[in-house]
Amino acid sequence: MLLTNASAQVALKTLRTANVNLQTTQDRISTGLKVASADDNPAFFLVSTTQRSDVVVQDGIRENLQVGLGALRTAMAAQPAIDDAILNIKNAIVALENGTAEEELTTIIEQQIDQVREVLKAASYNGLNLLDTREAQTMVIGAERDGGSYDFQTLELVGAGLGIRPTVASPTVAPFAGSVLDLNSTRDNGTEGTYGGYTVGTVNGVNTGTNGSGGVDERTFGISFETGSDITTQQVIYEEGGNVRGLNISIRNGLLVFGGYNLPTGDPGTEWTYREVQVSIEANTRYTAQLVLDGDAAATGEFRGYLNGEFVDRVGGVGVLFDHPGGIGVGRINGNAVVNGSVVNRITGPTGNDFQGSVDKVIAYNSIFTTTEFDIINSYLAEDWLPERGIQYYIGSEERQETASLIQLLEAVVPIDQDGFSTSAALEVLDAASKKANRAFSTFGFYEARLERQQDYLFNLSGSMESGIAALVEADLAEESAKLQAFQVQTQLAQQSLLIANQRPQSLLRLFA
Repeated sequence: MLLTNASAQVALKTLRTANVNLQTTQDRISTGLKVASADDNPAFFLVSTTQRSDVVVQDGIRENLQVGLGALRTAMAAQPAIDDAILNIKNAIVALENGTAEEELTTIIEQQIDQVREVLKAASYNGLNLLDTREAQTMVIGAERDGGSYDFQTLELVGAGLGIRPTVASPTVAPFAGSVLDLNSTRDNGTEGTYGGYTVGTVNGVNTGTNGSGGVDERTFGISFETGSDITTQQVIYEEGGNVRGLNISIRNGLLVFGGYNLPTGDPGTEWTYREVQVSIEANTRYTAQLVLDGDAAATGEFRGYLNGEFVDRVGGVGVLFDHPGGIGVGRINGNAVVNGSVVNRITGPTGNDFQGSVDKVIAYNSIFTTTEFDIINSYLAEDWLPERGIQYYIGSEERQETASLIQLLEAVVPIDQDGFSTSAALEVLDAASKKANRAFSTFGFYEARLERQQDYLFNLSGSMESGIAALVEADLAEESAKLQAFQVQTQLAQQSLLIANQRPQSLLRLFA
């Protein structure tokens, strides 16, 4: 007993345990956490750390949604001013029926159109204008954890383009340098629309000379043409290539058909079979058409068709286009081509597949352009070819009214002495303008409600996740407070026991005294 004081050892062990418990409880009360580090509970700490990261991501997304909401609300704030301006123009148009004050009323109309222009330009938030242009903003609206990374959900806000106007272009000078094909009937032949049944032959960069650079995976092709009275018979407007590779534009059963193919399996990359995009057209009508090849070696790309500068449709499964010698045909097939999925030879005569209309301009670039640049190319194709976009251009054509911008429709009603002007015609165009504006604002309203709901959802989601984290790692302060008192008493008792245990050997020593 003199060498080993068992009672003191027991008391010391109890005191150490009490001190550890007391310190743990004090730490939990001071930090509010029962799992403050990995050694407290490795599993709970790992889960809570991961969940906290997710909460930060969701909160960041929710805050960033405010940028999109700001742009939408700024755009929607313009609605009353635009509605009032269109109503004022309508009132002025009706007042013209009296035949007096025409000059003053024309001034009022022009001032209201100017006001709409100013409103459209001013509806910008943080550099994003969803009214005036077709700018697009991709918003991240959610995130889902996939292992160690995130899968993000996005929503694209696309501008209404209410203020877009075609860029004035030269009718004879290509809009951009670097074209691989540039045919212009006015420049080359002195008369517009004189191409027909024309063979170009091979052109380096178009149908030959591309294999060395790995083929063509990007091309913007444009053509302006006028249909004949027959748009039912299959007719080839343009074709490059033969029975193995190529691009073409043709007419079939009242449709304009954009086609493309690269069939040989011996080419680098993946073979892609005939693909096409279609759009309805009318007889004896002038058009511009564009085909955009946006392919890749894996044949997971696409090509897109446009009519009069407006997007028609897209088709996937498009790869790289390799050399396809054999000549280029404008208004006819040069040799043969894959049309409507089948190899077709040229057939002449009234029932043949030569184009029965006329071609004005053909231009091609081995690149893809921005929206603004693309509009410039379309303006080049349309200049001195498509009719001026006055009031007569839009009357009775829902398609043209639909594809025009708000500002183009408003500008079409002046001057009042233009051909085809009448009160009923002007009101028809102004009704189309009102519908276009209201449709844009309705779309923005949908987007606004969508983002607001997403904000609420992310707020509730973060709250639920934080509650789950709290259940894992936060301390119950009422429980810890009760433990604190108990451990304090336990510590005092252990200290007293240790003191008593250390005094027992002293009692034995006094016996020897």
